[in-house]
Amino acid sequence: MKFNNFKQTIGNTHPASAFLAFSFFVLFILVGGGCQKNKNEEPKPDTIFVLPTPQKPNVPFFFQSFYKEPADNPNTIEGVALGKALFFDKILSDDNTVACASCHNPEKAFTDGIPLAIGIQGKTGRRNTPGLFNIAIQKKFFWDGRDTSLEQQSLHPIQDPNEMALNLNKMVEKLKANANYPKMFGRAFGTTSITPDRVAKALAQFERTLFSQNSKYDLYLKQLYNPTAEELKGMQLFFQHPDPFAPTPIRGGNCGDCHLQSTLFGKPDAFFGFHNNGLTELNASDIGLQKVTGKGSDFGKFKTPGLRNIALTAPYMHDGRFQTLEQVLDHYNSDDIFTKPKVDPLIQLGTNERFGESLKLTANEKTAIIAFLHMLTDSTAIKFNP
Repeated sequence: MKFNNFKQTIGNTHPASAFLAFSFFVLFILVGGGCQKNKNEEPKPDTIFVLPTPQKPNVPFFFQSFYKEPADNPNTIEGVALGKALFFDKILSDDNTVACASCHNPEKAFTDGIPLAIGIQGKTGRRNTPGLFNIAIQKKFFWDGRDTSLEQQSLHPIQDPNEMALNLNKMVEKLKANANYPKMFGRAFGTTSITPDRVAKALAQFERTLFSQNSKYDLYLKQLYNPTAEELKGMQLFFQHPDPFAPTPIRGGNCGDCHLQSTLFGKPDAFFGFHNNGLTELNASDIGLQKVTGKGSDFGKFKTPGLRNIALTAPYMHDGRFQTLEQVLDHYNSDDIFTKPKVDPLIQLGTNERFGESLKLTANEKTAIIAFLHMLTDSTAIKFNP
């Protein structure tokens, strides 16, 4: 109805009726026009939240030169809270049976206590689960070093068919349908948008908070603990390179050639922290770093792991073949290790006898080194509240 015709019609009616008719006309315009607008307008943007609160983890002084947050993913209180929730939630697996924490158990220093990881539907992985303490100071991830950031690494286990087996698109839909996660993503990132990139960033933020820094060794570095005579002897042997040709022969365990003194990881730059420690036979299916670089010289090299809480993370090595620390030392002390395929020169140069063909540690020396390794246990860090 045109407005001029409408005025002419109501002009000939009773004033009260005219007022009522005009009111209905106005209501029609408001409601009809509003419906037309809602039909054509763009969807509303995500709810805007207050910006998250920056919070740098408590990084001990002996790690600070190695710690660096990505410019596009600084740690925040809200981001860490989201990452922690995701880490312990089985929603990140296809059938809701496996969480990140299923393999990375805080009580076992974020390992699982079995030789090879077990994922969805009882499927067995091909490598041992590495611990996560102090992972924030590393630059290469996985035993073969194929990833270069925690953000990059975190999505692989979610998609791996033997681990969590969850398609990333399905992951996003599951999280969107959850009652809590859209709000948590909003608090962590400013809007409720959920993407694989944001999942990766949240998990990485949480993992960057996992520092172990209250072991006896850490307290020793802070000058707050005096080692026993056996621990001190073991520490000296651990970091000392043997030299049987010195005027006074120097005995050592040769461990510190690969495990840096403060971090106890391998060297962080390039692939210097990767070594062939004599475990890989020529016909092995898992050739380690060579699969990533394509270089024959990298055959059998695997990442040198950090050793804090090592007494809690058995079994050992990339394939979980050794059940005890004693077995690990027996391997490095074995008579044939120098002749293993492409074994690292740092191992071949470590002998306590002139022209020796193995490390040749005594039983007492091995016991002392193990005493030092038990100094690396942080009983406060494993009391983790999920």
